Amino acid sequence: MKKYTKNELKAQIVDLSIAHHRAGLAVARRRHELNEEYSRYFRVHGDPEPNYRGIRWDDPRYDGVIQYTNDAYAALKKAKQTRYSAKRRLDTAVRRLMILTGVSFAVPAAPAVKRPALALVRRSTACGETLQ
Repeated sequence: MKKYTKNELKAQIVDLSIAHHRAGLAVARRRHELNEEYSRYFRVHGDPEPNYRGIRWDDPRYDGVIQYTNDAYAALKKAKQTRYSAKRRLDTAVRRLMILTGVSFAVPAAPAVKRPALALVRRSTACGETLQ
C-alpha cells in the first residue's frame, strides 16, 4: 500500500466525494427510469392491486411486470453497488487522513445538539374531553 501525503489524501477525498455524488445521482436516475417502466407497464396492462404501491415478488400476478422491468431493475442494482463502492472508497480515504493527522476516532459522549426539554401540551377532543 502506498503511503500518501496529507495533500494527496485531501485531493483524493475531493475526487472520491465527487464520484460518490455522481453515483448517487445515477441511482436516482435509474430509480426514476424503473418507476417509469412500472408506470408504462401498468398503463398498458392494468394494475393488479390499484390501492397497493409496490411489487409483490412472490405474487404470480406481478410476473409480467417483473419480466418487463428486469433490465431497468438490474441497472438500478448495479448503480447502487457502484454508489456503495464509491462510499466505501471515500470512507477509506477519510480514515487514512484521520490516521495521518492523528484525529481521534472516539465518538463524543454528549449529543451533538442540546435540545430543550419538550413541554407537555394538553390535548383534548372537539367535545373537550382530555386525551391524556
